Amino acid sequence: MAPSSNRNLYLAATVSCLTAGLFGYSVGFIGGEIVLPSFLSHFRLDHLPAIDAGRVINGMGVGAGTLVSPIYISEISPASHRGMLMSGYQVFVQAGALIGFWIAFIAQAVLADGSALQWQIPVSLQLIVGASLLIGTLMIPESPRYLAQQGEHRAMEEALAWLRRQAPDDPALVAEKLEVEAAASLNAQLKQHSFLKDLAKPDVRRRLHVGIGLMVAQNMVGLNALNYYSPVIFMTAGFSSVSASLLLTGIFGIVKLVSALAFMFKFVHLKGNRFWLLLGSGVCAASMLVLAYCVHAAPAPDGTTREVSITLVGVISVLMVYLFSFSFGVSLGPLSWNVCAEIFPLHINSTCCAITTCTQWAFQIVIAAITPPLLANIGYVTYLIYGGFCILSFLWVYVFVPETRGVGVGKPMDELFGAAVPDDEESFLEVSETTALLVHDRRRRSSLAAYT
Repeated sequence: MAPSSNRNLYLAATVSCLTAGLFGYSVGFIGGEIVLPSFLSHFRLDHLPAIDAGRVINGMGVGAGTLVSPIYISEISPASHRGMLMSGYQVFVQAGALIGFWIAFIAQAVLADGSALQWQIPVSLQLIVGASLLIGTLMIPESPRYLAQQGEHRAMEEALAWLRRQAPDDPALVAEKLEVEAAASLNAQLKQHSFLKDLAKPDVRRRLHVGIGLMVAQNMVGLNALNYYSPVIFMTAGFSSVSASLLLTGIFGIVKLVSALAFMFKFVHLKGNRFWLLLGSGVCAASMLVLAYCVHAAPAPDGTTREVSITLVGVISVLMVYLFSFSFGVSLGPLSWNVCAEIFPLHINSTCCAITTCTQWAFQIVIAAITPPLLANIGYVTYLIYGGFCILSFLWVYVFVPETRGVGVGKPMDELFGAAVPDDEESFLEVSETTALLVHDRRRRSSLAAYT
């Protein structure tokens, strides 16, 4: 669907993710389930307002789900597997997008042109995913940490036992239960004052500055512009037929999935977060600038030929799109979410994550709004602008984003951001984890990795 028709979805997602963060997990999961009726409205081909209404409802569900689902996975995961499970979440996001594209591609290739089934079949298959979410949420418990914060200690014990497949009196389960209760007790004490009071602290403002800035950079470097217009770029590069450009777009999705897998299993082992953010921003900048030159140098398609006319600059254009995608997928894509998951104090973590997630969706609206007129009026200069934002992202990360890899949650993270921490303050705000993603037995909070 065209980016302009996605704006209702993005706006609803922006509002709903903030609502889910402020009003709790139940609202978030209900939001994730209301995507089902939105798909039904899409079948009113002759009634555009119904389709728009469906996009709004869909956006409400997606926005709430993008906030609540990663937090839920983080909170129910065992300490030793939390990082891997959260990175797996990112992998499945990319896999789902890839499967959706290829289903639509096959429907377009096999079914008759102009047939409503070309879009109705891909949309209807989303009902399976939505129904699975609805049924699945009825079969899983609430987050043990959430239950402890609500004072439902019996339910918390049962949820932990169910999730860990351990007896309630198992020593490991008892130890985890006590630590969850201790963290919930401390969290309740810290929540006695308002978020605005926390916001007055310089370290909290610095953390929000880092989180919001990363989400802005994640969008403004231009990945979503490539997501929307990669078929146009490929056609401009000489792959003039619709089938050829869509095939290259499908490979574009495969590259994004491969980058998510590479980050999950390999890249995160090698260097810290700052290294990948800086390297990724730099490579993205170079890719976007070279792409701008190639688009400028390539002969403009006449709009009549359906044949593939491959040129050197066309091939380089395609390679730059793929290089940009891979570099983004091991840097700003997952690490923007990872850093936001690590840096905030536990008692305001959900509120701060709601703000950063809301920022992410808001800037998707910005990109969807500005990219069409930019491409229509200034053409290749659009990619120069996005390349400039990549350079700004590099400089901003270099100046403002500290290295968070290996920094413990609680007192160590507070000290990293310059908080005034008493020497005797407890630092067990969350169970530390030793993840399969980190070497040298370093400890860190769970990693949230989801991007669109």
